Amino acid sequence: MFAVIFVLFGLSHSLPVTSGQSGENLRWGQASDGVQMSLSPVNSNDSELQVALRNVSDHDVTLNLGVMMANGKVQLPSSVGITLTDSQGRTRVFTFADKKHSFIAGRLDDYVVPLRAGSTYTLKLKLDQFWCRESKEFEITLPRGKSFLKARFQGRGAEAINLDMPGIRLMNFWLGNVESNTLTIEP
Repeated sequence: MFAVIFVLFGLSHSLPVTSGQSGENLRWGQASDGVQMSLSPVNSNDSELQVALRNVSDHDVTLNLGVMMANGKVQLPSSVGITLTDSQGRTRVFTFADKKHSFIAGRLDDYVVPLRAGSTYTLKLKLDQFWCRESKEFEITLPRGKSFLKARFQGRGAEAINLDMPGIRLMNFWLGNVESNTLTIEP
């Protein structure tokens, strides 16, 4: 058994990393009440982003990233948003809104993520999963020239309290606001 573990451990270091970045290589925004956020591209065409949240405090926290449907089979991180400043200096705030699940007819649960001290939680999100209410843009479209993106997370308590889970409102949710580093993209 020891030989199998050794071989697997040795192989894991030789595998190439093809998408995203490890937590050590990420650029991070300022910490807010022990939570820090990172935004990075997943691939070279900039259509997919990696958003990471990490706990830099000395105590565990619990995040409510949004809502889940179908008993956790669909996870919608609606508490994550993107601020876009385009090459003309125009700034817009985009909110997560996956178009595949725009109509909800059934049970919703909070998207609860326990984050132990020193741990990181990573999401992969696509630009077409965001929309801007003010400008009526139904996805993030990157214009020619440099664009600047910044992710944000707004912590909140339990909101989807169901009859079979009333105790969720007692959980110690992180209630702060945190922003990522600024990601510069030039398509």
